Amino acid sequence: MTHPISYPDPNQNPSGQPPRAKRRIWPWIVVGVPVLLFGACSIAVVSSVGGEKEATVTSGPVGDEVVADRGPEFSGKLDHDTAAVAGATITRDDLAYTVGPLQLIDSVLGSYLCSEVTIVNVGTDQNDFNGYMDWHVQDAGGAIRNSTFGADRPMLNSGRLAPGGTATGNVCFDARAGAAPGTYVVLFEDTFSLSTDRLAWVSTL
Repeated sequence: MTHPISYPDPNQNPSGQPPRAKRRIWPWIVVGVPVLLFGACSIAVVSSVGGEKEATVTSGPVGDEVVADRGPEFSGKLDHDTAAVAGATITRDDLAYTVGPLQLIDSVLGSYLCSEVTIVNVGTDQNDFNGYMDWHVQDAGGAIRNSTFGADRPMLNSGRLAPGGTATGNVCFDARAGAAPGTYVVLFEDTFSLSTDRLAWVSTL
């Protein structure tokens, strides 16, 4: 009598050990992706903040004697502001900014306060500059006003400077309500920088 050939049951575990539960992958994906993104953003923020160079003040055009402190005091000056008298040069992030004294300009459209600005790229890479959003003025009463488009003055444009390149133009502020005598401060604050440090040029009208 022949015995039928028996085949192993595929549903049985030959080792006698209970079957392992399958690990689910999706919880690790849900947790891991945000962690990786957060880490990448943190590295980018640290790199951006760490890459900003300290501002230096010179007493005149680029190349003159460097002023050691953070410049003259003015009402509302913040701890990390770097100030200078109008006409001096402040250099930061390989851009040297020379801002002239404020002048009251009358035109058919009204009155404006304008300063002539010269920006020189003293670095070895291309560098961006902005002639509108980055500029403000603090008036004699302490109010900080945005820049505007002044009449009868070539305005400072926005763009990119090659190494050694220069851009010159005016930044202007509305003065149709008048310009009371006193201390005025032209303020530069990089709109697209994580830093809140400002550059300031003090004028007296």
